[in-house]
Amino acid sequence: MTGKEPLRLLLGPQRPTVNLDRALARSGIAEGPIAVVSAAWQEAEGDIDDVRRLLKSPLTDLGIYRKANELFDANKPLHDAYRLRQESLKEQQRLYRMRLRQLMIAARATLRTEGETTVIAAERRHAISQLRALDRHHLRQVGKIHGRFESAVNGDSNTHLDDVAAALAEQLSHFETVLITGGNIVVLINRLRLFGLHRLLREKNIIAWSAGAMVLCDRIVLFHDKLPQGRRDAEILSKGLGLLPRLVLLPNPTDRLRTRDLLRVSLFDRRFSPAICMTLDSGSFLLFEGETLRESAAAKRMTRNGTFKPVRPA
Repeated sequence: MTGKEPLRLLLGPQRPTVNLDRALARSGIAEGPIAVVSAAWQEAEGDIDDVRRLLKSPLTDLGIYRKANELFDANKPLHDAYRLRQESLKEQQRLYRMRLRQLMIAARATLRTEGETTVIAAERRHAISQLRALDRHHLRQVGKIHGRFESAVNGDSNTHLDDVAAALAEQLSHFETVLITGGNIVVLINRLRLFGLHRLLREKNIIAWSAGAMVLCDRIVLFHDKLPQGRRDAEILSKGLGLLPRLVLLPNPTDRLRTRDLLRVSLFDRRFSPAICMTLDSGSFLLFEGETLRESAAAKRMTRNGTFKPVRPA
């Protein structure tokens, strides 16, 4: 397949089923050098020998996790500003989670209740609208925290940061395709933003799995119904890169979602509508040309009634 718009190949976790090589071969992404972002692996960044064995194309890891740590070691004011931002983001997430819990309890109770149809329908819509309003408020607050950090960084003389960002931009300009691995999604999105790479990926073909796929959406939604300490409501972390708007990606749903709980799934789908919530289990893939879905395998989408249906290309 060839197209004028960049291709986005999204995969489920690469364990236990590895399908990176097979999915790439049928994607239409031309062979050639590939830039790799494995920052989400943190200290294991750059350990991509397994990927090299699967792909014919030469791979170059951009090393943005390591570069960020080197910057922090060399520039204490930048590191202090970064840590202050992270502390503010954690506090914002804590307060959001506290408020979200109460609204989710109320929304679930409203969906369960029985009675006069017209009255209940209006209350259900309002309960969900309150969840959406809180999500929007949280995104605005997170955006303000990022804005304060960027103002503080730009207000000081951070030529070293600018130099590293410029060098990465120059390096990235030589690649048509970027591969983004899974891992720690908070680390991944923060490092991409730090170096401005989130603005440089729009015209690139992208291969991504798990957290790497999630960051391509306009909102990053964290979810886990099966934590040892109990269920945890889905929560928005921050804005994503916005390359695949109106889409919420859910890697590894078999291990992370109570997929047979019709009420929880229905509420999840209604809350994030009109975005489509799509699952990516190990062995699945989605291929987009720009924002248009061209091919899918083993991926499913949530429905309003709490069930899942196969994802069909446009």
